Amino acid sequence: MKQFQKIAYPYLIWAIFLIALPMLLIVFYAFTVPGNETVPVHFSLSNFIYFFQDKIFITVLLKSLWISIITTFFCLILGYPAAYIISKVDGSAKTLLILLVTFPMWFNMLVRTYAWFGLLQQNGLFSKILSIFGFKEANLIYTDFAVILGMVYNFIPFMILQINASLEKMDKSLIEAASDLGANRFQCFKKVTLPLSLPGIISGIT
Repeated sequence: MKQFQKIAYPYLIWAIFLIALPMLLIVFYAFTVPGNETVPVHFSLSNFIYFFQDKIFITVLLKSLWISIITTFFCLILGYPAAYIISKVDGSAKTLLILLVTFPMWFNMLVRTYAWFGLLQQNGLFSKILSIFGFKEANLIYTDFAVILGMVYNFIPFMILQINASLEKMDKSLIEAASDLGANRFQCFKKVTLPLSLPGIISGIT
């Protein structure tokens, strides 16, 4: 295992400069305010006081948390069955399914997000489909539905891949043993598959 440690060094450096340092800068600016020529910055909690005193910030924060919870819920509900199916197939079928999951990630997230504008706008595809069923054409852009749809679309591959990785590592003989002991398919899933896939679920939620 030690022979592979050097391979991780470039990623470690990349993570420090592009993930850790920006996060530390955010924490630094959160607890500081501009100073004077002698002392450039002062440590202060005024930013937090200002934040919690403004109802707009609190409203945006709560709405963001609510949307993130709904997005995570749909990613899990839709992603787990997809990951389970992928883990059950072999060979070229598995490769094809994983390719279909990861293919949208090859494109920039901004490009993928803007593609939804054409689908959700008033004269877009979704609006025309609704009109076929007798619903009035509507502009779905800038609605909670559009935000959640775009978030689920962008993040569900991460949920599928993480859960699939856990299912792939699972010892299949445990399911066979549970079946031999009289457990049906639902009991096997509840008692064996689901608990063993929890690390993937937690990672996908994160």
